[in-house]
Formats: sequence, structure tokens, C-alpha cells
Amino acid sequence: MKESQNTASKAERLKDILKGFGIKTAKDLDEALSGALGAMTIGIMTERPVQKNSA
Repeated sequence: MKESQNTASKAERLKDILKGFGIKTAKDLDEALSGALGAMTIGIMTERPVQKNSA
């Protein structure tokens, strides 16, 4: 019983956080995640490669 209340409390906190970012629906969340993934992909593709030190 206590575990389900804890899970519900965490879910409510997450919903409040997402609402703070303007994410109110599943569609909003999908769009935000897609945009974030796109930004990460661009960032990875534009970073210079890391060179290993051959010491």
C-alpha cells in the first residue's frame, strides 16, 4: 500500500515538473523528447573526435 502511494506521489511530482516546462499531454512529451534527441544527435555529430593519447 505504501509503495503504491509513493509511486503515485512521484508520478504527481513528475507531472508538475513537466507542466512547468509546458508539457501537459503525451503528445507534448513526445515532441519534447524528439526535439531533445535531435539536439543531442546534432551535438554529437558536430563535436570534434576525441583523440587517444598514445603514452
